[in-house]
Amino acid sequence: DPETFKFSNSYKIFEMGHNVARNTGLPKMAFRYMRKLASSVKGAINLGVLDDNEVVYIDKIESSETVKVCLKIGQRIPLHCTGLGKALLAHRSEPFVRSAIGPDPLRAFTDKTLRTGGDLLEDLAETRRRGYAVDDEEHFYGIVCVAAPAFNAKGETIAALSVAVTRVGRDPHNIDVARLGEVVREAAEGLSNTLGGQPPWRSF
Repeated sequence: DPETFKFSNSYKIFEMGHNVARNTGLPKMAFRYMRKLASSVKGAINLGVLDDNEVVYIDKIESSETVKVCLKIGQRIPLHCTGLGKALLAHRSEPFVRSAIGPDPLRAFTDKTLRTGGDLLEDLAETRRRGYAVDDEEHFYGIVCVAAPAFNAKGETIAALSVAVTRVGRDPHNIDVARLGEVVREAAEGLSNTLGGQPPWRSF
């Protein structure tokens, strides 16, 4: 902390692969909502936070599906093309977003990846309107991820919950994104309430 000159653990510690985080702090508070999500939808349930302009997975519940979304606790993923990333950015200011994602063109992971900051800002406006973010094969082909933000008492986004499902083995047109969005948003709102949080008062 630059003001107190005290040190604390950062989320980088999760890169060491330890799972002890589930028993303390944010993951512990979030787990009941993650478990509820897992019981109501098929897919991988993830909890992520913003760290060093990336998303860090800090907890997850594996999917019961045969084909799984294989991401590990501690893994880092980009902001501009993931459901968790968009949920974490949606209520941030435009200068913050542009600083976090860097200059155009943005890195393409699939042919559906958003390539400019302007396109992402439009997507984030839609995320705010409906209350959840959507990554439809923008990071990985065959993966659809829907995510929603959780807030603290200051109205700041401190984490995001997501459901990731695969198109493999199912009718590709039979993924009800709207329903996934509603249940994820409900879970994120529950986590916000547990944290004493509230939605941000400002809009961009």
